[in-house]
Amino acid sequence: MFTINFFALKSHSLYPIPYFCIFAPQYLEIMKKKHIYLIIAGVLFLLCLVIILFKTGVFSSTKGNLKSDLFAVKDTANVTRVFIADMNGEQVLLNRRDGTWYVNDSVRAQPVMIKDLLGVIRNVTLQQVVAQTAQSNINKMMSVNAIKVEIYQNAPKFTLFGKKFFEKERKVKTYYMGPATMNNLANFAILEGYDEPYIVYIPGFRGYITPFFSFNPTDWYNKDLFSTKITRIKSLKVQDFDHPEESFFVEKAGARFFNLFDSQHQPILDYDTVKLLDMLSGYRDLNSEIYVNDMNKEAQDSILRFNKFRTITLIDVDGNETRLDMYRKLTASAQYLDAIFEQDAPKNDLPYNRDNFYAILNGNTDNMVQCQYFGFDRQVQPLSYFLKQR
Repeated sequence: MFTINFFALKSHSLYPIPYFCIFAPQYLEIMKKKHIYLIIAGVLFLLCLVIILFKTGVFSSTKGNLKSDLFAVKDTANVTRVFIADMNGEQVLLNRRDGTWYVNDSVRAQPVMIKDLLGVIRNVTLQQVVAQTAQSNINKMMSVNAIKVEIYQNAPKFTLFGKKFFEKERKVKTYYMGPATMNNLANFAILEGYDEPYIVYIPGFRGYITPFFSFNPTDWYNKDLFSTKITRIKSLKVQDFDHPEESFFVEKAGARFFNLFDSQHQPILDYDTVKLLDMLSGYRDLNSEIYVNDMNKEAQDSILRFNKFRTITLIDVDGNETRLDMYRKLTASAQYLDAIFEQDAPKNDLPYNRDNFYAILNGNTDNMVQCQYFGFDRQVQPLSYFLKQR
């Protein structure tokens, strides 16, 4: 019987058709699957492209329906920086580092003010668009009297099926906060990327918004000097430079028990524990009043040289040291003070301010603060105050 060996003929140029016919179904099936995969990949690519363009605002229209939270940044937990500046070049940068907010990346910011600022950023609400007839005047007014606010946040480029992609620090909002409206209950504002000025407000707050966006760095400085609970005080040293014999040292001896020593570090066994504990408990919350930044260098050097009357050094149970140098505030003119110092007048004769004093925290002479004696009444008491009266 005559048979054809196709495998023997597969390389023969005269007989290509039988070999192709054997493998054609498998080839067509592979090509069909590749086309399906290409179609699926193309659909996914187009879907991602549409989402990215939608998130970046390509399809948004400034003339469409405006949301009430157009200016707001709801997730303030991820806000990393807030930059605030006026039209005259005054500016401040507030940035979060390791959970703590700093002013210009150097001085700790006041927590209460940061909390209020983030509350405004989260709740600022669009009230209405400024009337067309008034927009020209409002734009002119804001060009010379507006506060620029830039808000940065750890945010993804887009989110797909609940998963964040390309997350990094991004500038999420830039707006210009203008003056208050006539009723002082809202502000004019312009959002970058939008042409029209708007009126914005804080629901439930009776007042205008601009005071929350101070561009003066010192307004944001943390005014806390001591914030150590009595149970966390390891030692306290108070040096009295007017009367050195009134200096003293306190050392932790138990949960709420402390040893008291005099200026020669001799233990004092008979002292008023109530007064001592009351004084130590005051270190939980001691603040400055204002930062003194308008003093010239010569006047400051004179104060640091001649006016020191106390130094308080507190060490907590973790070994962290806080030192406060306290200086008397003088009420006389510079010329009069020079004459007094030349005569070596007794310190008691100098015209000291009875309400306020200056202080330097941890040797940072760049940030001199002013404090009230009223707030430090227990902390400036001499050693004799804690001794039992006989």
